[in-house]
Amino acid sequence: MLDTALHITGIVLLTIGCLFALATLVVGLPGTFIIVGLGLLYGWSTDFAAVDGATILWLVALAAAAELLELGSTLLASGAEKPTRRVQIMAIVGGIAGGIIGTPLLFGLGSLLGALAGAFAGAAAATSYEGRGTEAALRSGFAAFRGRLLGFIVKASLGVAMVALLIGTAI
Repeated sequence: MLDTALHITGIVLLTIGCLFALATLVVGLPGTFIIVGLGLLYGWSTDFAAVDGATILWLVALAAAAELLELGSTLLASGAEKPTRRVQIMAIVGGIAGGIIGTPLLFGLGSLLGALAGAFAGAAAATSYEGRGTEAALRSGFAAFRGRLLGFIVKASLGVAMVALLIGTAI
C-alpha cells in the first residue's frame, strides 16, 4: 500500500516538474534539459527501476536535437533570402536580446514575443545596414521571424515528446 502511494506521489511530482519545464520553454530557458534532469532525479530516486539509462540517453539525444534545431531554424528559414553571415548573426543576437527584454511582459509570454520581434529586428537592421533597401530588409526580417517561430514550435514539440517518453516510462 505504501509503495503504491509513493509511486503515485512520484509520478505526480514528476508530471508537475515536467509541466514546469515545458513552461520554461516559453520564456527561453532550456526546458528540455530540465526534463533530462528530472528524468535523472526520478531514475535515481527509484534506483533506475523504470527510468533506466536508455531512457536517459534518449532524453539527452532529444534535448540536444531540440536545441540544435531551434538554433538552426533561424538560419535555415531565411535561406531563400540568401542572408549574409552578418544578417544571420544579428537575427540570433536580436532574438536573444528580444527574449531577455520581453521576459517581464505578459507573464513570461513576452519572452517568446520579444525573441520573435528581436529576430525580425536584428535581421532587418543588418540587411538595411548593408544597404540592400527597405523591401529586402523586411523580407529578411520576416524570414528570421518565421525561422525563430519554427524553432520554438519544433523545440516545444520535442519537449512534449520527451515528457510523454519520461512519464510513460515511469508509469
